[in-house]
Amino acid sequence: MNDKDPDFCQTRLSWTGFPHRFLHSLFVFCSLLLLLGTLVSSLPTLPVAQAAPIRQQTEAPGQVVYQTRHTLKDSLGNSWQVIFYKRVEDSEQSNLNLRLAGFPGAVEFQHPQDLTLTTQRGETLEASDNFAGDPPAPNVGEYDFRDIANRLPSRSSLDLSLPLKERSATLQIPLPVVLEWQEVIKK
Repeated sequence: MNDKDPDFCQTRLSWTGFPHRFLHSLFVFCSLLLLLGTLVSSLPTLPVAQAAPIRQQTEAPGQVVYQTRHTLKDSLGNSWQVIFYKRVEDSEQSNLNLRLAGFPGAVEFQHPQDLTLTTQRGETLEASDNFAGDPPAPNVGEYDFRDIANRLPSRSSLDLSLPLKERSATLQIPLPVVLEWQEVIKK
């Protein structure tokens, strides 16, 4: 066979046409796959909280504190230390609180103002402000959960409407964290 043979040229053209179309299709497919991957990775993600152990600390004889801590971001991108704790004195629950601490200078709570919690079903709960009189710092809020503990969801996340001075923000509490709160309540 040589280049002058007409059968050789036809064979060569048919083989060069197939890989060209195949490579073009492969290029388009890979480009679309890359575009889809970029779009999916740029979607906003839900806050993910890793399971934290429930801490038990003996403060004094007959007085134990159970707590769980997480760092979560609010709707404005501010980080919050979220501490849910229960104090037990002589086998009696003395308090059940949620303490929220934001970065100093970045956020300031409006005291006295209750914390509003909204369940995924749209139910609104109110936790009273423990620092109504004298907060330890402007970036710290603490709220009493004794009256609403039995109404916290066990199968969905919670949204907290943070009572801040300058602008409103929402802090989503993911289901794993809510489940930890349920465990603290049971202790």
